[in-house]
Amino acid sequence: MRQSSRRIFLKYALGGCAAGALIRPLSSQNTGMPYYKAVFDERFKVARAFAAEATMRAIPTAGIRGDVTSLFFNDLDLRWKQGPVWLIGLTTPASLFCVHLLARDQGMRLRLCRTNPDINAVTGVLDVSVLDGTLPRGGMTMHVASSGPSDLVLWIIAPSRAPIGRGSAKETANA
Repeated sequence: MRQSSRRIFLKYALGGCAAGALIRPLSSQNTGMPYYKAVFDERFKVARAFAAEATMRAIPTAGIRGDVTSLFFNDLDLRWKQGPVWLIGLTTPASLFCVHLLARDQGMRLRLCRTNPDINAVTGVLDVSVLDGTLPRGGMTMHVASSGPSDLVLWIIAPSRAPIGRGSAKETANA
């Protein structure tokens, strides 16, 4: 057995510390992507149910009444200065339009959009995306141009480099 010197000990100790800083902790590997906020329009019963489901999954919620100005200035703008985040929402098309334009300036984009989803589809999107960190396939189904003011849109806005679909690259190529 070789005798260790202080220099060798320090070299290995420093290497171990550097490796530990580069490797993500094991506990965070299976948590999926955390949503920063679940935005909902509190004027609608389905949107309030969506907020309750998000709260049960420990996702912070932000209620609006059609106008996103206060949410943007008091919350999102301050957070986006630190970097892009995942947002999910169930709002009117007009609210989505505003949030999407503001988020696009921060390097984020609309990743999922479904018009008038039922509550089962909403909870399914919450379950899939939070559990495995991916978005459901066929996410961009939107016909907002013909939508009425009482229609709701389920949406996810995420950083531009976030994973898009489920499955491996091979499965996606064969689809």
